[in-house]
Amino acid sequence: MTPLPFVSIIIPAKNEEKLLRGCISSLHQLDYPKDRIEIIIVDGLSTDNTAGVAREMGAKVISNAKQTVSPGRNIGFENAKGDLIAFTDADCIVDPHWLSNCIKYFENDPTVACAGGPNLTPADESNFGKAVGFVFDQPIFAAGSIHARELNEVKEVSSIPGCNAIYRQSILAQVMPLDESMLTGDDTLLNRKILDLGCKLLYTPDVIVFHYRRPTPRKLWRQFYRYAIGRLQIGKKDKRLLNLAHVLIGLSLPLGLLTVFILVWSKSFLVLSCIMIFAFLFLLYFSIKGMIKWKSVGVGLQVPLVIVLIMTAWSVGFVREMVFPMPPLVPLSPFAP
Repeated sequence: MTPLPFVSIIIPAKNEEKLLRGCISSLHQLDYPKDRIEIIIVDGLSTDNTAGVAREMGAKVISNAKQTVSPGRNIGFENAKGDLIAFTDADCIVDPHWLSNCIKYFENDPTVACAGGPNLTPADESNFGKAVGFVFDQPIFAAGSIHARELNEVKEVSSIPGCNAIYRQSILAQVMPLDESMLTGDDTLLNRKILDLGCKLLYTPDVIVFHYRRPTPRKLWRQFYRYAIGRLQIGKKDKRLLNLAHVLIGLSLPLGLLTVFILVWSKSFLVLSCIMIFAFLFLLYFSIKGMIKWKSVGVGLQVPLVIVLIMTAWSVGFVREMVFPMPPLVPLSPFAP
């Protein structure tokens, strides 16, 4: 029998001591031969015991002096031995069948470059985290992305999020390294390059990770502020990666404030009242949906807060990048593909 592919699992991490132990424990519970796996933790100069936990649990630890995610993935790839390269994050718990379920998608079609499925909200997540996960799964807020969507069918997609992405090494080698100059979005740009090779990215519903969400409003705000900056940065590199939804949400805050100013200045209070009622009903609708989804009043009450945080943070980040573009973070990794 042909041996199963050797898989390199790469996890960039910085100050993830509390969550990393659970992540690596879930990797040890995979129903995949232990001698066909290597776990590589790329540590971004953590000030806690992230590296110690990783070594204690049998992972290979490599230092990442640049500290951010994209250099971490580049360093991990450079040191990986696998036929398949699996990326996930320290705040993820992988399903026991994560790798065994993915193999079939690579067996009969050499043009399949990547398989990755849903990143679901864990059952023991906080009410705020569950509200975040619920909002992520709503098509109206996804802007065409499958990030955190829970779909039931295998389908070709335009991108696979880096927390649950398993790549064929031979194809990934043609487009690496990741662009380290952007704040976020490097995986989106990488996936676009793979599609340009004529290869496929598959959303696969049985290749599952459970992903803990940002635990506080402040951290969620920062996440989407940075996402918006990164999305506009990659849009400048490839216009295909910036869609109308990204732009409309990006401009929603200044346009909304301008609309309110004009309506108040023109004393169109009836129109303003109608807009406010519509916004209230919109938030109420998703609040009730979230409550039903999780069977929790606490989750439902936090859904409106999550929606407002995500949309305003995205708009602030988007406008900031339009007006005051960030300089490139660091040069591209020096290793050649």
